[in-house]
Amino acid sequence: MPSSSVGVMYEPLMELGTEALAVVAYAVGTLALSLLGLVAEYNSLQQLLGGDKLLAGWFAVMGVVALAFAVNLGREKLLPRITTGD
Repeated sequence: MPSSSVGVMYEPLMELGTEALAVVAYAVGTLALSLLGLVAEYNSLQQLLGGDKLLAGWFAVMGVVALAFAVNLGREKLLPRITTGD
């Protein structure tokens, strides 16, 4: 079998592997941002109950920002790659 035909055989497999790797990377990123946001929100509640309102507010804002980035990453990057029928 000539080497050029071997490269052609593996090209669709490489594209599929690249796409799967991208889906996994976006899924891990979305999950990590979601967990970061939840931890920040939990820390915000703990700080608020401890009486430190300024730090509680800071954690709350950072938690919302992390959750917003997670939603954006999931909607803009992850969901289209999962639902694409190519």
